[in-house]
Amino acid sequence: MDKNEYFKDLLTPFWTGNTVYQESLFFIKNINDTLPESRLLFVPEKVLSFQSADGTVLYTEGKDFTINAEKKTIVLTNNSNIPFTTKTELYPKKESASKAKISHKKGDPDTFLLFSEGFFFHKLQVSITYTHSSGKWQGYTPMFSGANLPKTTEKLKNKVPLKLCISGDSISAGANASKLTGVSPYLPPYTELFAVFLEKQFNTEIILKNYAVGGWSSGNGLNNAGNIAAEKPDLTIIAYGMNDTVSNTPKGYAGNIKGIMDAIKKEKPETEFILIASMLGNEEWLVVKENFYLFRDELKKLCGKGVILADMTEMWDYLLRHKSFYDITGNGVNHPNDFGHRIYAHSTSRNEL
Repeated sequence: MDKNEYFKDLLTPFWTGNTVYQESLFFIKNINDTLPESRLLFVPEKVLSFQSADGTVLYTEGKDFTINAEKKTIVLTNNSNIPFTTKTELYPKKESASKAKISHKKGDPDTFLLFSEGFFFHKLQVSITYTHSSGKWQGYTPMFSGANLPKTTEKLKNKVPLKLCISGDSISAGANASKLTGVSPYLPPYTELFAVFLEKQFNTEIILKNYAVGGWSSGNGLNNAGNIAAEKPDLTIIAYGMNDTVSNTPKGYAGNIKGIMDAIKKEKPETEFILIASMLGNEEWLVVKENFYLFRDELKKLCGKGVILADMTEMWDYLLRHKSFYDITGNGVNHPNDFGHRIYAHSTSRNEL
């Protein structure tokens, strides 16, 4: 498959059509006398490919895995070559010598969570491409709202080069996307995928300037807003929340986001914005799940003509009704994997333009 065809498939959202491309799975063995399994978004009709996340190892139905259509699960065989993790390994003890851990499991300071940056989780995950006849996705589906970005839409349709700036945290910086961790398939983070989508959809040039920094919260973004304002962007993505939910209040967060927008508009009044409500973190960690919804609701109040919302909070909520957090995480607690970055890109592009 050539690069254009590869990107064409990966830029297809899972909620459209009847083929899901490279959905990620992480196999967990829950009890000693059961086989490791992982759940799919849809009931599979035909498996088109099943491989390691890096694409270097192919797996065979019957030999490595079986399908439980009723439960929408893939179950490993006794002699499977597919990696899996036991329930115990997901929760290393405080005194454990393992370096792949982070403190601590909520409510249990002596139990840690499996955690690692880089490609640790990538090596434990696999990807499956399959067809299904389940009908329309019943969960949250981004709806077109590009009419609220009239200046951006006009530039794209007229094939005028568009300057896109990013203000955000580690997710927007590309954390755990395989391109940044240096492993196959070298998938770009969602910001680059979004730019690729626009370029292909409108056959125009997208000038991407990414100012996102790992560990930043909206306060850091506000302090850095002048640098983005100096770029005089046509469109700015502002994506904070994962770090703010443990260090800020909803009102304080909203004030910072508005401050970033105001600083940019001072230099270029016609700049338009996509605000991204953060994906959910691992609720067994120290994040407060309810805060993500409160922060998202504050972003909604800022939306209107020239400002729209990409609601990854709601998307992750629905994803986690069907899949394990470990299926779609890049580090175990607060970053997406390749599949997660693609969902970010799909939700941002299909929702907005």
